Amino acid sequence: MQNIESRIKIISLVILLIGAVMSKNIITLIIFNIIALLLAYLSNIPIKYYLKRVYIFIPIFAGIISIPVIFNFVTPGHDILVILNNPHISITYEGVIYAITFTLRVATCVSYAILIPMTTQWNKVTYAIGKLGVPDIVITITNLAYRYIFLLLNFVLDMMSSRKSRSIRKLGMLESWILGGKAIGALFIKTYEMGEDTYYAMLSRGYTGEIKYIYNEKITIKDILFLIFSIILVVLLLLFDRGIL
Repeated sequence: MQNIESRIKIISLVILLIGAVMSKNIITLIIFNIIALLLAYLSNIPIKYYLKRVYIFIPIFAGIISIPVIFNFVTPGHDILVILNNPHISITYEGVIYAITFTLRVATCVSYAILIPMTTQWNKVTYAIGKLGVPDIVITITNLAYRYIFLLLNFVLDMMSSRKSRSIRKLGMLESWILGGKAIGALFIKTYEMGEDTYYAMLSRGYTGEIKYIYNEKITIKDILFLIFSIILVVLLLLFDRGIL
C-alpha cells in the first residue's frame, strides 16, 4: 500500500469501505476482513499491532451496543434461548445474526479506514484529500486539530499530576466535581488562547488561507490497475452478497 499513489489509495480504500457497508451477508463481510488483513500483511504492517488497532475498542463497543438487538422485543424471530416465559423474553436467531453482522461491518470499516494513516504520511493524506477537492480551510483545521490535540492532552496530564501532587487526602465526590469543573474551564481558556496565538503566528508568517503542498505525486499504471482491481473486487463481492453469483 505504501507504493500506491495517495489519492488512488484513499479512493480505493473508500470504495472497499463502501462495499463493506453495503454488504449484508456475514460471509461477505468476513471476506472483506480477510482482504484488509491481506493488504496489511503485504504492506509489512505487524499483524498483531494491526489487530490491536482494529479490533480492541471500536468493534467491541459496537458489539456491546448491539446487545439489545438480540432480544425478541427488539428483533422478533425464532427463539434460540428463552430467558423468561411470562413476560416472554428470549434471544432470537435473527437478532443474533443482526448483531454479528453489525459488529463485523464496523470492524471491517475500521480495518480499511486505519490502513490509510498506517501506510501514508499525514502530510500526504492532506495533500491527497486537498487534490480530491476538499476545501483548504477544512484541511487547515484538521491539521491544527491533529497536531495540537497531543499538546492539549499533555497539558491535561500536567494539570492532573500537579493537582495530585498537592493533595494530601482523598477528595470527596463533590470536591472532585468542583475541581474537575475548574480544570475543564482552565482547559477551555488555554485552548482558546492557544488558537488565537497560533492564528496570529500564521498570519505573521504570511498565511493567506491557501495551502502550499510540497508533494507532487504522479499517478502511474500500477495505481490505475489497483483502482480497477478494487472496483471489480467490490462489484463481485456485492453480487455474491446479493446472491447473483
